[in-house]
Amino acid sequence: MMTVGNAAAVQEEGIRTRIISNEAEQGNPDIDGDRIVWQDSRNGGSGYSWDPTGNWDIYMYDLSTSTETQITTNNSTQKLPAIYEDRIVWEDNRNGNWDIYMYDLSTSMETRITANESNQSEPAIYEDKIVWQDDRNGNWDIYMYDLSTSKETRITTNETNQSDPAIYGDKIVWVDEVRIDDPEIAVDPYFSINNFICVYDLSTSTETRLHSGLRIWNPSIYGDIIVWDEEDSIADNNMVVMYDLSASRLNMIAIERTASPDIYKDRIVWTQDFWDFRNHVLMYNISTFTQTELTAEGVHESGSGSLPAIYGDRIVWVPPNDGIDSGIYMFTLASTGSTPVDNIEMEAGTETQITTNGSDQSNPTIYGDRIVWADSRNGKSIDKFEYPSESWNVYMYDLSAHKEIQITNDNSDKQSHSIYEDRIVWNEWRNGNPEVYVYNISTFNKTKIADGVSDHPVIYKDRIVWASNNIYMYNLSTSTETQIINDTLYHDYPAIYGDRIVWTESRNEGWNEYGAQDGNLDIYMYDLSTSTETQITTNNSTQRLPAIYEDRIVWEDKRNGNWDIYMYNLSTSTETQITTNEFNQEFPAIYGDLIVWVDDRSGRHDIYMYNLSTSRETRITTSGSVWFYNKELYDPLGVINGVGPAIYGDRIVWEDVRNGNYDIYMFTLASAEVLPLDDNEMEEGNGAGNETGNGTQVPDNDSDNGAGNGTGNETQVPDNCSAELMPLDNMQVLKEYVECTYECHENTKIGLASLLDTSMCYCENGEDEKAVSMLKSFIHLAEKMKECKQVSVDEADYMVREAKKIIDQIEAN
Repeated sequence: MMTVGNAAAVQEEGIRTRIISNEAEQGNPDIDGDRIVWQDSRNGGSGYSWDPTGNWDIYMYDLSTSTETQITTNNSTQKLPAIYEDRIVWEDNRNGNWDIYMYDLSTSMETRITANESNQSEPAIYEDKIVWQDDRNGNWDIYMYDLSTSKETRITTNETNQSDPAIYGDKIVWVDEVRIDDPEIAVDPYFSINNFICVYDLSTSTETRLHSGLRIWNPSIYGDIIVWDEEDSIADNNMVVMYDLSASRLNMIAIERTASPDIYKDRIVWTQDFWDFRNHVLMYNISTFTQTELTAEGVHESGSGSLPAIYGDRIVWVPPNDGIDSGIYMFTLASTGSTPVDNIEMEAGTETQITTNGSDQSNPTIYGDRIVWADSRNGKSIDKFEYPSESWNVYMYDLSAHKEIQITNDNSDKQSHSIYEDRIVWNEWRNGNPEVYVYNISTFNKTKIADGVSDHPVIYKDRIVWASNNIYMYNLSTSTETQIINDTLYHDYPAIYGDRIVWTESRNEGWNEYGAQDGNLDIYMYDLSTSTETQITTNNSTQRLPAIYEDRIVWEDKRNGNWDIYMYNLSTSTETQITTNEFNQEFPAIYGDLIVWVDDRSGRHDIYMYNLSTSRETRITTSGSVWFYNKELYDPLGVINGVGPAIYGDRIVWEDVRNGNYDIYMFTLASAEVLPLDDNEMEEGNGAGNETGNGTQVPDNDSDNGAGNGTGNETQVPDNCSAELMPLDNMQVLKEYVECTYECHENTKIGLASLLDTSMCYCENGEDEKAVSMLKSFIHLAEKMKECKQVSVDEADYMVREAKKIIDQIEAN
């Protein structure tokens, strides 16, 4: 969640225009070419377009002639228009039920498409095909009408509801409803229905379920890309989700109070409320991974928008229905692409999806080869407020053994995990009572350390520290508990390294004129070796969430009006501002010379890193799907509840929502600094075939005879992936290509080969889903190395192509 008043993204360059300014209400705009259509209440429409007693009409504006045309004149309600070239479709109540009608601009003819006495609504059109949702069978089904054959076809026959259709080419997309019969969640029927995104291919007559969620609505499709609105698994946040059919890949585009996504080519538009009393119209460019804003600050009528639609370089929307503003607005892009949000270099390395279970995995931490997290896959329980809740257990993944291990197995909730060597600590709720536990991985022993109110336990060697209004420590070697701080103030988020404990504290917080605390949290430290307490920060704004490694303490700081990362060096008694970007940098973690955090400068949440030894800032992720939950708008102390990235050595782990649920991801750094091949950039081949700059030949696998594929030294690689070989064999062949033929930086070569090794291990154990996940990580790294010019375009494309063939083999089996 972004803080109030912060802009969502950089402003897009272009021209903002008010197309019409009628005082009536306009809604549901759509655009195709030079024509904009919408529903309009100027002829007597009621305040609600679903009210059949009103008189909403369909209007059109032609940008090429600057003329407005009233399309419908019937004195009932016509609404939800969609346009494709000369044809406009809408839903119409003139016959006492909702029907689908069409108007052809080329012939000036209106046609009734449906005549059934039930309701047909929410039409969409592409070329000669119109689709809609239809309740004639006692539930919502998807129907289609082909204008070229005058034939109506029922697409879905399932007895539950199928709704919100969209169409592009031969593909129809809709939302499918599935009821969940689970007595544990019967206390709240809202959670007893899940939705799926479904795709029907008219060319093959096949239906495919793509993705499930608690609530899904408003799908839109262009080419192989589908976008939609979705609630998260606890009905707490709305997010915009994208699915790429060609890559079988799902990404979260935006999260928190989002609505109404639409897509055209590589651009997605939607609205988002950042708790600043207006809806921002935002755009995401899939090709450049950038997010920009189309609405303007300051002017109310152009500073908010609803229901955006996009075609080409034009985006249209209507203002919110607040009784103040009306009209149709349009933004015309100044260029074909968005300017990158920043010029921060991508860090070289490998991204790996650690968990692939469809439930939620949260709050990761890492030590050595072990990653620990909270996992909800074992069902649901009733939480302390008597609402349905996921039952969180502790899981661990051993990177050296490629093995996942379940640490706990009961229906209590475990939170705030920390690991050091063989010991894991966490906070656990049992019978409404929070407790601190420690688990020894070597002996399999679980021990309760503390009882009562206790939060955010952390461990270093034999010492466990936690907050419970005050700061406490437990020494495992002596079995003694010590209260570090003894006052009535607020203390939280402790961290420990060696003899030093740091935490967030409120002792310097004052009271403002409204009787509320003024938000002056500080960082304090206690040295166990000298029994002395030190105030680390003295600035009168908020400093919180400290982390410590050796002599360095880092935290997030709001002294500049946004969250920045600061550091204090105990050996030199110097404070340093690490980040200066005007957006938010939060949740810092530190290991050695490396500081990582969550950054929202792109309008979404990504991981960034700063290397103290090189004074170099780099970007770790581009998915924008790093997750944390920010409560500062509700907590008078400005305190958050959640967790950011964790780092150990060259590995960074975090919680990610790109797949529609919470997963654990890991990034392994390739090196401190990746050097270019031969101290220069790769050159793309400029002759016939796919010749590369280093003389390595990548085959043109689409060619029948391979003519024109020679290189100066006649090095040629065969078509590795053979249909006659098993996936394991093809992975081994691809690995040999990477190790023996592919010329690149040694650490990158090791990273690519390691991913293939891990995939082979999973494949041997019959864990095909995880094997595919590793292959997708291999593809991701190869593509990233292409962007960094550590490999030629042809070589990267070759490795990606071969890996995709292996994925197809695995999934076919």
